[in-house]
Amino acid sequence: KSCWRKSEFKIKWIEGSMKKRMTYQDKFEEAKAKSIFLPEEILKRKIVGVYGFFAIKGTKKYCFYIGKSTNITSRLLKSGSGHVSNYLNGNNKKLVPRKIEEMLHLKDVDKIEVKILQEIDYRSEKFTIAAHRLALAELQEIVKYQEKGQCLEQLPEGVGDKEKKYWERNYGRN
Repeated sequence: KSCWRKSEFKIKWIEGSMKKRMTYQDKFEEAKAKSIFLPEEILKRKIVGVYGFFAIKGTKKYCFYIGKSTNITSRLLKSGSGHVSNYLNGNNKKLVPRKIEEMLHLKDVDKIEVKILQEIDYRSEKFTIAAHRLALAELQEIVKYQEKGQCLEQLPEGVGDKEKKYWERNYGRN
């Protein structure tokens, strides 16, 4: 009996490992079928820049997340780490896939659109200059949308509950 179980396990493992890997184009199309619209240019070229996720209901647009990447295609569609890829795979633990789920199913929005907000020239004499240029562009976009009452769940990198509690004790205006 134990030999049979090992064989059965081996067959199931082989069947599971023979699944076709989805290409970025496949994921792009699956996202579209689930009302998540990505910019087509991400399939044509590598884009360094700042992107935003927008929930659309009728004529109203609400930005719920802004991010930056040195490869926006990968950041959205790469298996295991891409925002949209994680959502498509049911991995909704992180903020963006969780917000997509919330917007499409609880808030009943018509669709999600991802937009390239800024493309950044990442060429520089120094890596630190290029990295700060990209980080600054992201922060400027976040501030712009937060001043409109959007993107309010997003925290800067390196900031968490400890910093929030300190702020609430010492600076919060409730």
